[in-house]
Amino acid sequence: MFSMDIPIAIRSRRLISFTYDGLPRVVQPATYGYTTAGNLAVRGVLIRGESRRNMLPCWELFKESKMAGFDMLDETFEDFAKPGYTLGDSGFSQILEEH
Repeated sequence: MFSMDIPIAIRSRRLISFTYDGLPRVVQPATYGYTTAGNLAVRGVLIRGESRRNMLPCWELFKESKMAGFDMLDETFEDFAKPGYTLGDSGFSQILEEH
């Protein structure tokens, strides 16, 4: 399980990569915790890979249970590739780590 790596990636501003719904994703992680639906998830900016719904870069929410092949990359970031980050993300009932 990679639950401990996501908070580290958020604190160190490191990109994460994984497969989600069969699509490759590279994400700038911003918030990690339990969603209002009770799922452990990460919200971040999808900067590389594919999305079925949005043009990149885009903010998306990823359930940890659907992430496969997780990797914390050596590549870091300073600012989010897409504006719109909000502290205290209302999509989460419990935030475990936040940028």
